[in-house]
Amino acid sequence: MKKIKFIYPPKGPLIFKRMIGDIPDGIKRGEIVEVNNKTGEFFGYAIYNPKSSIILRIITREHSENFSIEDYLKKKLISASKLRKKLELPSDETNAYRLVHDWGDSMNGITIDIFDNWAVVELYSYGYYLIKDEIEKILKDIFNGINVYFSASDYTETMEGFKLNEKELNEKVKIKENGVVFEIKIGSGYKSGFFCDQRENRQYLTNFVKDKSVLDLFSYTGGFGIYAKKYGASEVTSVDLDEYAISQLKRNANLNGVRVNAVNSDAFIYMRQLIENKKEYDIVILDPNKLITSREAMEEGVIKYIDLNKLALRLVKDGGLFVSCSCSGLLSMDDFVNALRKAASISKKVVKVFKKTGASSDHPFMINYPEGEYLKVIWSFVEHG
Repeated sequence: MKKIKFIYPPKGPLIFKRMIGDIPDGIKRGEIVEVNNKTGEFFGYAIYNPKSSIILRIITREHSENFSIEDYLKKKLISASKLRKKLELPSDETNAYRLVHDWGDSMNGITIDIFDNWAVVELYSYGYYLIKDEIEKILKDIFNGINVYFSASDYTETMEGFKLNEKELNEKVKIKENGVVFEIKIGSGYKSGFFCDQRENRQYLTNFVKDKSVLDLFSYTGGFGIYAKKYGASEVTSVDLDEYAISQLKRNANLNGVRVNAVNSDAFIYMRQLIENKKEYDIVILDPNKLITSREAMEEGVIKYIDLNKLALRLVKDGGLFVSCSCSGLLSMDDFVNALRKAASISKKVVKVFKKTGASSDHPFMINYPEGEYLKVIWSFVEHG
C-alpha cells in the first residue's frame, strides 16, 4: 500500500491539498493509501482523490496488517445496524431511519437511509463510487430482501469527478415515523427523499400544538406541519418553494386524514406578505435549507439566517412558540444563537430560549469533529415586550 505524508495535521477526517507534502508516483484516483504524519508515523487509511479539494478522506485511524475497504465496510455496517437496534430502530411505529451517518458511524463519505424495504445510499466520495457494487452486496447480505438505490448531489459529482447513472425511479414507498405516514419517491428530492434527522424534534413539537395555529416555513413535504395537524393544531400553513414538495405534502396530508394549507411560495416573500397583512401564529417553525456550504460563505450565510429569523419572529403571537433550525454544519450552536439574538434585537422581540436540540439519535457524531453536529434547533417563547 502506498503512503502519503501530511504536513499539517487534520482536525477531522478530511485532509485538503494544502495539508500534504509530495505525492508518490503511481497512485490511482480512488485508491486506498496509508497516511503518515510528517515524522513517518502511521495516522490512518484514506481514499485518495487528486481531483477533489478533499484529497484524502480518512477511513479509519486503526492500523491493520491487511486492510480491506470491503471488509471494513461490512464490519462497520453490522456495527451501525446493532446501534440502531439499541435505539429501537426500526420499530412498529417507525420504519424510516438513518442506518449510516458518515463519519459518525466511522464511514467517512457515505450515508445510508432505510425506508421500509429500501436502502438509499448517498455517496460523497469517488472511492465509494468505485465499489458501489460491493456496497450493494454487503447491504443485501445483512438485510434480507432490501432494495438499494445510489444517489449523489450534482455538487459531489462535480467535486469528486464521477457520474452516477442511476435512473430516477417511480417507486413510491409509504413509510411510518412515530405512527405518522409519509409517501416518498425513491431517487428524487433533496437528500434521500425524506429528512429523518428531524424525527425526534417533530415528535417533541406535538406537546405544544393542541388548538394552536401553526406556520411551517421551508416545509418540504410537510413533516412538522402534518405532525402538528395530526396532534390537534387548529390551523396549519406550510410554505415551500418546491412545487414537487408541495404536491407531495398534500398527498401526505391526505394519507393522514388531515387538512393543511399548502403554499407554493418563496418564504421571504410570503413572510413579508403576512407581516403586511398583520398575520400572526401561535407557533412558527423555520427550517431552511443549508445556507452555509463553505467557510467562504459563512458571513453571507449568517446574514441570511438573521434576515430569515427577524421576519419569522414578527409572525409569532405574543407568548407564542418559535422553533428555529439550522442544518449548516460549519455554523456552531453559539454562532446560531448569536444570529437569533441579533434577529430578536432587530425585530424588537423578547426571545426566551428554553431548549436546544439537534439531529435524531440515529445521526451520531464524533466528539472530535464538531461539524458532525450539523443540525441545531432552538426552541423559544416570544414576547412582544
